[in-house]
Amino acid sequence: MHEFIKQEEKNILRGVAKPPRGELGKILAEFNPEIIIGHPTFHCEDNIGSLVCRDLEGARKVFNGSRVAVIIADGTYNDKSNDTSNIDAAVAGAKKALDSFAEAERENVLVYAGPHEGYDSARFSPGKGNAFKMIFEEMEPTKAKAILLLDGDLRNDMTPWQRVYKKVIEYHEKHYPKEDFFVTARYARHFVDASLTRNVVGPLTTLMGSYVPGGISGDIMLSTGAVAKERVANWTDARRNYGTDIATTFDNTADSNTRIYEVYLGAKLHDITDDAKLSIMPGQVIGSALERILYYEDLDGRITNRIENDVPLEEIVVWDSDQTNIDFINPGTTNVFNIDAKREALATKLDNFKGDLRKVLRSASYEEIISNHKILMDSINAKSEDIILMSIPQERWIEFLYEVMGYVMVTKDIESSKKALNYLYTAAFVEFCGDKLKELGYTTLSAVHGIQDSLGVKDSKAKAFYSEKVDKVVKTLALNFYRGRSRIIDRMKELY
Repeated sequence: MHEFIKQEEKNILRGVAKPPRGELGKILAEFNPEIIIGHPTFHCEDNIGSLVCRDLEGARKVFNGSRVAVIIADGTYNDKSNDTSNIDAAVAGAKKALDSFAEAERENVLVYAGPHEGYDSARFSPGKGNAFKMIFEEMEPTKAKAILLLDGDLRNDMTPWQRVYKKVIEYHEKHYPKEDFFVTARYARHFVDASLTRNVVGPLTTLMGSYVPGGISGDIMLSTGAVAKERVANWTDARRNYGTDIATTFDNTADSNTRIYEVYLGAKLHDITDDAKLSIMPGQVIGSALERILYYEDLDGRITNRIENDVPLEEIVVWDSDQTNIDFINPGTTNVFNIDAKREALATKLDNFKGDLRKVLRSASYEEIISNHKILMDSINAKSEDIILMSIPQERWIEFLYEVMGYVMVTKDIESSKKALNYLYTAAFVEFCGDKLKELGYTTLSAVHGIQDSLGVKDSKAKAFYSEKVDKVVKTLALNFYRGRSRIIDRMKELY
């Protein structure tokens, strides 16, 4: 065993910092897995041990007789933190699970948990993308059919998911044996969750040819051929950090030899995050998306061709609940959405984005933002009970998106465009959340204050609410954006 990889028990391995390229790959090649499960982790110590247990239990039931490797690429540990809590938890979870495995069953699983700090880079890239890059590179010597990439905070039972993934592999091998595959998830997510998926990813994937909103959800499966393309992709800083999911989604959507699947998995049960808060992460995701769009436009003009012509969206393979045998699950409650904090951020942080908004938008649109901002400020100062936000409903958000896309297509100015979109999408998503709150009967700030520490939808109403008031609305947004895409050309003509 290499000095950078320590054996904790049979088929349970621990890695150390700055892993040399190829060392894990040698072990994986010798083990020869058919399926690889990869988890990027960052402060998931309360869950990753349990998740590894659920991975292994699922593998025993679903992939019985096939070899499965589980790789945890951890970003919590680095030279400064020396925090091995995620790695310790993953190793402990593996030991607990394998204690109940017969010797023959144990032979079919391998667990590796280690940091990705310093991998293939002179400097540390702390993001999820660096974890993915390490896993993609190290699985190259194997003959694995597919890799499942799943977020480290997942609390779902993995057995039903693995059954679906196995079914997709078998279906694909039968019907499209010469193509690669990229499998995305569709599931209920809390209405204050998935802000980028709903407002940015869904619409922009249509410009690549298909509506593929789930690629950024964090839970995907790629064929080994699709992974090979990832290894030779352009790994920008954004892609190495938070822009990895969207870049992978765009590349697979753009590839004519890759079959896209969307499978229904119930609900994403995880630590609901608040991405719509004008931070660095959304900017990196948006910037990565814009970089990919410009790349493919420069490659063959496909974006302009799709905008200018009557080209229908290409069909993807969609499996609903009946085909996956997974029922709707209520995504539950959360306390991450604070209406006062949202209003305060939109009010106080606008100055950080004004220059980019003025540069990217039409003059009238910029003045509209300034006017709406004043109304929001007046409402806050007057301590009004009304839920006043930035007044960007979905139809207006679409128009702003056309303007920014027209600007970036002409100027190639990703930096200003991503900053402008960061503010605009945040305002639009908060507006969406405000609408959902009102539909649930919370029509004043006081009413929202009373429930936001445990915000959710009752089980009796959840399925209809998420289907009709969330998922259907979000899909309509993306399809309406695509129908009106010629307005991007209108903006481009103004700037020539």
